[in-house]
This record gives sequence, C-alpha cells and structure tokens, in this order.
Amino acid sequence: MVESENDVDLYKLELFYWVAELKSFSRAAEHLSLRQPTVSAHVRALEEKLGSKVLNRVGGEVTPTPMGQVLLGQARALLALKKDTLAALDHFQGRITGELVIGGSNIPGEYILPGKLGAFIKKYPEVKPILRIGDSAGIVEAVLDGEVELGFVGFKGEDRRLSFQKIWRDEMVLTVPKGHPWARHKSVDVSVLAKEGFISREGGSGTLRSIRNILSRKGQEPEKLLNVIMELGSTEAVKEALIAGFGISILSRTSIQREIRDGFLKEVPIRGLKLERDFFQVFHRRRTLSPVSQAFVHFLKQG
Repeated sequence: MVESENDVDLYKLELFYWVAELKSFSRAAEHLSLRQPTVSAHVRALEEKLGSKVLNRVGGEVTPTPMGQVLLGQARALLALKKDTLAALDHFQGRITGELVIGGSNIPGEYILPGKLGAFIKKYPEVKPILRIGDSAGIVEAVLDGEVELGFVGFKGEDRRLSFQKIWRDEMVLTVPKGHPWARHKSVDVSVLAKEGFISREGGSGTLRSIRNILSRKGQEPEKLLNVIMELGSTEAVKEALIAGFGISILSRTSIQREIRDGFLKEVPIRGLKLERDFFQVFHRRRTLSPVSQAFVHFLKQG
C-alpha cells in the first residue's frame, strides 16, 4: 500500500490526543511513560506533516487550534476503535481484558458499583475499571457523548437514542439528625415536612427527581411540601449537613446504612408513604458495547 502525503501516523495521533485531553505535554508524557521531549517531537512532526499547528501553547496551558479540534474528534474515534478491536481479539481468544469505562450517578456510583466492580475484577483480573461519578443528568450526557459506554442512573430518560433498563430497586427514607425531635417518633405525617428546613441534592439529581415524582403521584405538591434551604452536590455533603444539625432530608437507605448503624442519623417512616425508585442501566442504542462492557452487563445479570 502506497503511503499518501496526508497519511497520519496513528502513534503520533495518540500522543497528540493525550496532550490535548490532559492540556499538558508533561502530564501526557507521564501518562504514557515517555519523556516530554519525545512527546513534543512527535507532535511537532505531526504538525509538519499536516502543514498546520494543531496545538496552542499559551500561558502554560495547551489547547487545540481549530484544526486541532477537528483532529481531536477523529483521534478519539480512532483510538476507541483501536481499543475495541484489541478487546474483541482478546475476547475471541477467551480473555476479558482492557478498560471498563462506566459512569454512575451519586448512589450507584458511590455505594453500589464499587463492590460490583471489585467482584468483577476478581473474576476478570486483567480488566481495569474506570468509574466516573456525577449526577444522573451528567451521566446520561456522558453516555450520549461517548465518554462512557455504560451509565447507571436514578431516572429513565426520554431520549430515544438511549436504552434504559431497570437494574436495581432502592428505597428513599426521611432522614434526621440523632438529636432531632422526630428521631423519637415511630412515624410522622407527610404534612409536617414543610415545617423543617429541607436539605436537597442539586437539580440534576435522580434522587431529587424521584422524590418530586413520587410526591406528585401521591397528590402532594413538592414545592410546597419541601422547604428547601440548601442544595448540595453530593449525598455525602447532604449527610454531613444533617449530622451537623442543619435540617432534614430524604435519602437513599443504601447511602445511610453506616450513619444509622453508628447513631449519627435516624430514619423516620412517613405514614402512608413509601418512597421507592429504580436505578437504570443506560447505553447508546447505535453503539455496540465493547466485549468487556458486555461481560460486565452479563455479570450484573447473574446477580
């Protein structure tokens, strides 16, 4: 095969990709276990080949030029194809190897998936899991953008490009500090919630969305019932605010087991109201899952 003048060396493209992604020649070199001058030389050779700069170097930060932005998108796709090809060959030979890149919203990401991933790599020790955690809306976007292959979120979206499948069920419970007057009650009526300051997750949270949907289905008005005094970005932050005595919240029972056991928080049933919700596994319908992701999906189905 005759090499065209415009053929681009995939190795140089990979080095460029990591410099652009990490916004630094030194960080890219460290990630790739190379010397920085080696990385710089390959990127310079790539620019000479293309006859144009692909990276701007201003004020210590590296950013793609307009041509670099185009090249970065193509590099990302080519490297994903390379990774999937190698994984498919391993799978054909009976080996499950490579990176498992998944995303989890707050509850599954922090309280469910770490244990599942630990059991998975015990079975497949050549797999390296990479778990990204964010709110449910952010994880759905990451699946759409191809940043993660699989997402685990707290709501079922409407985007038809995505497949949402129920995978776990969770119960949310009214949670108060140990010294709160309600901590001594066997249960409370839903109407009293408005009398206390409610500490909420942020707007993209699946937990918050589930609470509002369930209350609405029960004929309640969430905006009037929940006196939100604070919005925080993680369940851990909400728990710390509760322990400090700043209000009440409704949290996943999965997320508060340790604090309940240690006596820092108390669960108080709400009379006549059960707050159950589902977690969903989400992936892009038009993208074939890599062999390692398929193996993880199968592993989860087995329990």
